[in-house]
Amino acid sequence: MTGTTKELADRILAFDLSTGGRRRKSPVVLMREYLRRRAWWAREVDGAGWPFGDLAAAIDPAVRADADLVHRVRESFPYSVFPMVLDTCEWALHFRALQESGAELPELPDPFEPLLLMYERGDGFGMSQPSLIEVAGTGVRRGKLADHLDPEPRAPMDPAELDALDAPKE
Repeated sequence: MTGTTKELADRILAFDLSTGGRRRKSPVVLMREYLRRRAWWAREVDGAGWPFGDLAAAIDPAVRADADLVHRVRESFPYSVFPMVLDTCEWALHFRALQESGAELPELPDPFEPLLLMYERGDGFGMSQPSLIEVAGTGVRRGKLADHLDPEPRAPMDPAELDALDAPKE
């Protein structure tokens, strides 16, 4: 866990998704890493949903992020942002509140960090059909949970390494 729920909200409030939609590799690999992490969480937590859902509510529905904080975050995004982006930010806040509560959680990497890093870098996602997640002009296959249970990470979490992925090839 990195920081408090309030610190995560401040991080989210600084996102600028107006630069998204460029053809870059980093948002695609970050979405794939999110799917990988989320698959492992869904495997460990009954009712977690796949590939999106309120993981914290599946673990302990009584633990929630502050409602005013959630409202501020949701209201900070422009109307044009895909609603699931707002949902994932809210779920990340609830998950951070769950971590802060001291709840016993599986020893798995933070499921939302790849998405948060993607949003922080200016990219969001969309879905016009149930089988594909649209990221940076690319369709990422949603697949089944079992398709994503890879033990090896699919993306670096270091901004410099992500920048290197996006750098033009000489």
